[in-house]
Amino acid sequence: MKPSISIITIGVDDLERAFAFYRALFEIADEQIGAGEDHVAFFFDDAFSFVLFSREQIAQTAGKDVAVPGTPGFVLSHKADSAEAVDAILDRVLVAGGSVITPGTQSEWGYSAYFEDTEGNVWELMASPPVN
Repeated sequence: MKPSISIITIGVDDLERAFAFYRALFEIADEQIGAGEDHVAFFFDDAFSFVLFSREQIAQTAGKDVAVPGTPGFVLSHKADSAEAVDAILDRVLVAGGSVITPGTQSEWGYSAYFEDTEGNVWELMASPPVN
């Protein structure tokens, strides 16, 4: 098996609020968004979609208890082109209603930051240092 991720689905408690956040954060055309009563899907290209789905429905489907909001079961990571791009995304996060967990920080591995969306899902932003 050659791993390939084509869809990421995250659980949310307030679909409308989460949709508003991601709609403001992502630069995506309206025709690339699909929605139903219990989900919203962002179709970025033929190979990748990002879906918001009720946390309760995900738990039910998986036969598990509902996760406590704010306790991530995973971290989503986004590789940005530069430290400036990381900081610009953090600005968009704040405007969209999310919160910054850790501001952009330089380390030996590059420049990174963490934020959470309006539902407590955690994202890492990173920009690797240029290779000499």
